[in-house]
Amino acid sequence: MDSDIDLINKTLSGGSHHYGVLIQRYADYLFGLGMRLTTGNRSLAEDISQQTFLKSYTYLASFDTRKSYKHWLTGIAVNCFKDALKQHPSHIDIDTVSEPSHEPELGEDSEFFRLIRPLEPEDRALFTLRYVYDHTVDEIAQLTSLKAGTVKSKLSRAMEVLRQCHA
Repeated sequence: MDSDIDLINKTLSGGSHHYGVLIQRYADYLFGLGMRLTTGNRSLAEDISQQTFLKSYTYLASFDTRKSYKHWLTGIAVNCFKDALKQHPSHIDIDTVSEPSHEPELGEDSEFFRLIRPLEPEDRALFTLRYVYDHTVDEIAQLTSLKAGTVKSKLSRAMEVLRQCHA
């Protein structure tokens, strides 16, 4: 099995069909991340996944092969989520989102969606990256273009909101 870097190099060398393997490799991951970021909005999660792959393909030549491709994709997905928030804030409103009708390997996410309901969309994203995907504060800061101190304080405030709401 080719590594991500091998597939990227083959794609950049004119073998665009190799990028399809990367799409297959990360489609479920990006869809799951999108579902969690959008609190179960399947349509928006699919849009975020598609935009992420489109942007990653477009900017593939700028990818630093010394870093993780999955981490880079995650950053693009978070930025696509932020763009979606700006363009269509009503699509992210948790009160108007029904539970997902399709849950590929997400299993108990309906409880997760209930848990994070009180959080603002950006705080939900930070919370998800930290406590579901186990990214460090520094990684989240890098992914979201925030300072590490800002990420820490937002996570701390989010935890306080959740403690108050679920006490």
